[in-house]
Amino acid sequence: MREITAEELEQRADEFDAAIAATPQIDHFCSSSFWILPAWRAFLPAHKLWARECDNGFVALGVGSDHSLGTYLHPLEASWALACPFAGADVEGLIANFIEHARGQMPAWNILFLSGIVPDSLHFDHLILGFRRHYSLGLGPSSVRRVASLEEGIEGFMRRRTSKFRANLRRIQRRAEERGLTLEYHQSIEPGAQAFALLDRALELEHLSWKGEADTGIIDGPMKVFYRDMLPRLAHRDALRFLFVTLDGVDIAYCFGGVFNNTFRGLQMSYHDDFRDVSPGSLAQMAMIERLCEEGVAHYDLGTDMEYKERWAEEKRETVAVVVRR
Repeated sequence: MREITAEELEQRADEFDAAIAATPQIDHFCSSSFWILPAWRAFLPAHKLWARECDNGFVALGVGSDHSLGTYLHPLEASWALACPFAGADVEGLIANFIEHARGQMPAWNILFLSGIVPDSLHFDHLILGFRRHYSLGLGPSSVRRVASLEEGIEGFMRRRTSKFRANLRRIQRRAEERGLTLEYHQSIEPGAQAFALLDRALELEHLSWKGEADTGIIDGPMKVFYRDMLPRLAHRDALRFLFVTLDGVDIAYCFGGVFNNTFRGLQMSYHDDFRDVSPGSLAQMAMIERLCEEGVAHYDLGTDMEYKERWAEEKRETVAVVVRR
């Protein structure tokens, strides 16, 4: 396997992402360069990149060190453990090359933490078969996401919702019309000033939301760095989508995310806490879905499973981490 520098990985991001898109059974968005490179730089900037390529595809990991764990290789995005480090359609060949490298040519390591693996998938089976004879194996944490099908457009989406959900949504939309709420949608976004201006509007609104009050949002610190790196990347490939709900020119809700491989990945949404009586978050969510259906996007990945997301998305998708110890 040939080494790839951080600079080269940036330059070949389109090629890497094409390999990710062709990889079966993974979280494509959260394994793409859109997600992993901003996450690495925002959350683990001191960890060295370990990236390689071969005829079968790419492998992208970070290298960390701990006095009790020793040297460990981990996904470049280790906060949510959603990213799969293997990019390539030939899963068997790519993992065989990686295992051979891990046994002999790779720098000394104590632990491999390989996340984003679907249980009983090709990746899972080949990793277990390849490592089990000479190494200790275990499973890391499970990550569950909620995904909604947008096939058959908005009619198909609504048909898959409960009657109670549909009735409640109609009430929300009527109330929004009565109050004079308006929707502002952005699709073709300039990757510099415009992308940052939209993010800054979202950050201002975040201050006024329950997330801002609870200090769980994206206002400051590494999360802000993460999104300020990610959004221009998405906009550069015309993949960024942004929506605001406004009242009399005041932003009261926002929703944004990215389209990759015919799936929209919701990234952040929030609303002004003083306007919760008009359910602006639900209004923003539904308006985004309507725009995505018009665009012909096939799926909406709402991210990490939460109770309210069950109403919006019918499918659960689980990934785990395969942990290899010497």
